[in-house]
Amino acid sequence: MAIASIFITVMVSMSLTTGRSFAEIVNYVDLDHNNRLALDNLSREIRQVSFLSSFDPASVTFMDNDGQPVTYQYSSSNRSLTRTKNGTSTLLLNECDSLQFSMYQRAPLTNSYDLIPVTEVTNCKVIGINWTCSRSLFGRRANTEPAQAAKIVLRNKQQ
Repeated sequence: MAIASIFITVMVSMSLTTGRSFAEIVNYVDLDHNNRLALDNLSREIRQVSFLSSFDPASVTFMDNDGQPVTYQYSSSNRSLTRTKNGTSTLLLNECDSLQFSMYQRAPLTNSYDLIPVTEVTNCKVIGINWTCSRSLFGRRANTEPAQAAKIVLRNKQQ
């Protein structure tokens, strides 16, 4: 009887650990998928804008190629990134712990692959985006996506 109870205890423990690991892997894959989709959408849309009209580390507004403003705004309280155009808001990314935009010129720094940071929106030709996301699983923070980072060139920006 004692051997059977020890065996059952070991099997239940292994099953719980395996189940938790499987749930964490599925959770992580979904989180990674959502991050890649958000980055793909941001890259595709920002490349096609005409110019940057306003900048804040948590919010950027561009003039789209159709002459309408499009805003990407991070809300730390909602842990989300939204896109707003023509009064319609679209959720691009949720479960986002931090997000920051930055502005650059296209020219790299001397002896470096880093770009020259700018402070005026009229000089911006590249937008940098950095964010981290995480999720809770079974009441504890289980998955944290490594920082996503991209530098997106404004293709329609006039030289």
